[in-house]
Amino acid sequence: MADTVLPRVWIMRALYLGLSWVLVFVHLLPLDTMPPGWAGPNIFLALTFAWAVRRPDYVPVLLVALVALGTDLLLQRPPGLWAAITVLGLETLRNRASSLRDLTFAAEWAAVSSTLVVMTLAYRFILTILMVDQAPLGLSLMQLVATLLVYPLVALLSHALFGVRKRAPGDLDTAAGRA
Repeated sequence: MADTVLPRVWIMRALYLGLSWVLVFVHLLPLDTMPPGWAGPNIFLALTFAWAVRRPDYVPVLLVALVALGTDLLLQRPPGLWAAITVLGLETLRNRASSLRDLTFAAEWAAVSSTLVVMTLAYRFILTILMVDQAPLGLSLMQLVATLLVYPLVALLSHALFGVRKRAPGDLDTAAGRA
């Protein structure tokens, strides 16, 4: 009977995929006819990083890469560039997840913040080198700050609503699917 029930890790991966596409869909909705004067947060990235720091097995690299690439295509960004940078940032945080497990939320937030800053600078630098039109620096910094400010809320909601918690030191769950 236990074989017919999906392991929790696969359910959480499906939930992550569903939440990601809902966020992209809401971002694409034409809610206002005037162009915004401010850049909102990248909630997809905040969600991805909050889950990666707490439970890296819930956000496999291939899934994040596919969602990020789809987002690049839908938002008409240079295909694959932000997706590749997102995957690099994800892997950086996944590799630090075990060391962040025992630290405070402030340390986690600092790690995510530094990763987001490096990602934003790398993206702008690569676009500048390739001479690709890009958003003004003010809008990019506004989105970065907004994402950093919304991260604690996303982490709290992930913890409270979806049960995405840091692993306990004795937890033997593996990315292979045992939950």
